[in-house]
Amino acid sequence: MTVEGVCKLTQKRGQFVDAHLIPKALTRPEGKGLPFVQAGGGLPPSRRWSSWYDKRLVIAEGESVLSRHDNWAIPELRKHKLVWSGWGPMQSLVGNHDLFDGTGVGVRSITGIDGNKLRLFFLSLLWRAAVTSRPEFDEISLPQNSVERLRCMLLADDPGMPNFYPIQLVQLSTLGVIHNLPPIASSKVIPASDDRGDQTVPFFRFYFDGLIAHIHIAEEDSDAPHLGPWVVGGEPSVSICTVTYEISFQRRNLEYFVDEALMKWPELMRKL
Repeated sequence: MTVEGVCKLTQKRGQFVDAHLIPKALTRPEGKGLPFVQAGGGLPPSRRWSSWYDKRLVIAEGESVLSRHDNWAIPELRKHKLVWSGWGPMQSLVGNHDLFDGTGVGVRSITGIDGNKLRLFFLSLLWRAAVTSRPEFDEISLPQNSVERLRCMLLADDPGMPNFYPIQLVQLSTLGVIHNLPPIASSKVIPASDDRGDQTVPFFRFYFDGLIAHIHIAEEDSDAPHLGPWVVGGEPSVSICTVTYEISFQRRNLEYFVDEALMKWPELMRKL
C-alpha cells in the first residue's frame, strides 16, 4: 500500500518510498541469507534480515539525494578498508596502520578520499536519525534550526564548515561479531591540554560494519579547526583512531545488551 505525504527532505508532496536510515549494504548479516541480531534502545532483541528503514521519511526525489551520498560512500569506505566488508579475507588491519605496543590501540591516516563528501555522508545519517519517528533512534535529537540547516546542506551538496557537528572516526582493527545497534548519545573526556583542564565532550555514536563515527553535539565547535585531519573534512587527509574489537566499547556494549536481554526476555533469546 502506497502512502502519500510531504517529503521531510525536499518538502515536496508525493508517494513515500522506503528509506534506509543506515545503508543496507553496511549493515550486513554474518552470511548470505542469514539474519543478524538487533538489540538496544530498551527494545526486545530481534532477528533482522535488513537494517532499519522508514516508510514515511522521503519521496523518490528525496531518496535519490540520500542514495547519492550512500552510493558514493559505500565503495569509498570499502576501498580504504574502513569497513569490515572491504577487508576480503583479512582478519585484522594490515598496512598503513601504526599500533601502540601492547595497548590494542593504534592510528592510521587515510589519503585519497574526499573528506567533504565523507562528511556529507555522515551528516546525512545524522539528519535521518534526527527526523525519523522510529523509536530506536530516539536518543538522536537536534534543535530544529540544526535539522533545517542539515536538510539544506544535503540538498545543496554543501558540507559546511567542519566545526558544525564535527565528525571523528574510530575503526575496529580486528573482526568481531556482526550485529545491529542503534546510534546512541554518549560523552567522552578529552585530557587536559595547554592551560585547560579535562573537557567532557557530548557526541552521537553511529556504528556499522566495524566503523564508529563520533558526531560531536555542537553547532559551533571552537576546537574543531585546531584538530586538523582528526576531524572529517578538516584537511585533505583523515586521521583515524583504531582499537581492537576485543577491548572496544562496541564489544562491551553488545555484551551489555545481551545480558540485559537474557534478564528481561529469556524466552525470546532462546528463540533467536
